[in-house]
Amino acid sequence: IIIDEEHDSSYQSEQAPRYDTLDIAKFRAKAYGAKIVIGSATPSIESYMRAQNGEYNLATLPERINKNPLPEVIIADMKKETRRGNASIFSAALKDELEDCLKKGNQAILFLNQRGYSKSVICTECGHVHKCEACDVALTYHAEDDSLLCHYCGAKYKMITSCVNCGSKYLRYNGYGTEKVVKELGKLFPEARVLRMDRDTTSTKEGHFKILSDFAERKADILVGTQMIAKGHDFPKVTLVGILDADMSLHFSDFRSGERTFQLITQVAGRSGRADEKGKVVLQTYTPENFILQQAVRYDYKKMYESEISIRKATGFPPFTDIIRVVVSSESEDEAVVVTKNIYGKISEYRDKNKGMFKFLAAMKAPLKRIQNKFRYQIIMRITSGDEDAVSEINRYATECSTRNCSAYVEVNPNNLS
Repeated sequence: IIIDEEHDSSYQSEQAPRYDTLDIAKFRAKAYGAKIVIGSATPSIESYMRAQNGEYNLATLPERINKNPLPEVIIADMKKETRRGNASIFSAALKDELEDCLKKGNQAILFLNQRGYSKSVICTECGHVHKCEACDVALTYHAEDDSLLCHYCGAKYKMITSCVNCGSKYLRYNGYGTEKVVKELGKLFPEARVLRMDRDTTSTKEGHFKILSDFAERKADILVGTQMIAKGHDFPKVTLVGILDADMSLHFSDFRSGERTFQLITQVAGRSGRADEKGKVVLQTYTPENFILQQAVRYDYKKMYESEISIRKATGFPPFTDIIRVVVSSESEDEAVVVTKNIYGKISEYRDKNKGMFKFLAAMKAPLKRIQNKFRYQIIMRITSGDEDAVSEINRYATECSTRNCSAYVEVNPNNLS
């Protein structure tokens, strides 16, 4: 069984049935006497630790298969760009490299993990941010159909012309997404042919294939995309990659944010210079001195791993413990609170009987307090790694305490803690 790009979060299902593909692969391999090969240029911290401990055999490929050098990374300090009066999406370095790339007849990829035109619409008078009526999240503006879209439940609203809170006409687009990048490229390089690849442009059956094949056949000069363009594509004429906002994933309140940022930058950078010509990467950031970004620029996975593993050991985070999360959701907030308290009570009793197992236990509102008109609460705990009996007990408590109008489910080491 071969699992390529094993670090990818899509191998873990976040909807019922909830599972981790690697766990299923191990189960099947054991049942059929098969071997498992997992591969990645940026393995997960958990997998690499198992390889270091001898639980996995480790085979390394220290250089590209065609012996080509890894692309040179240019860091563009966006603080300096702002001081120079450059308020655009693109740094001076990226503009120059794009111009040079297009002149030579090569192709470029620009990466930004935010679809839509702008992240939110804010009133400059009262500061109100227009939110989804069913979810506790800001709506994203999509210019193509002049609408506001919820990226959690998919609800679509007409674009507002005035603030719904105070009536002011002074609205500002906050942040930017792939749609705006394409529009700005059209102003800078009107002759360049630009393709966009995100969930909005790949919603049709052949969407992915059409965009990738058109780019491979050189029907476009620049490909703008979200995370999906980072996954293993091989375009010989791509000699430039622009990472427009390297800070976006770096400052998430998630213990994996450093690891994921390193993986994302390394994977996207790897799309450049895969054939004869040497590649370049322009990385735009407001924190060029950041340790993770510095290691990503040097492609130094080992140094990043050593830093991350020491932090997690000191703080008691996976892979030294397992994070278990119980998520409770209901259209009635009162019922969600009651069910959360009941489950928490049972887990507390279990903890008291197994004192050495629990490193942390707390109940609270979920970071996203409401999705699809359902209020969300959570119980988070860190327990001894690999204790399957404890996970089974917690699953049993969640099932026993769920009601007809209030669901509860358990996640083990979830990718997303929102």
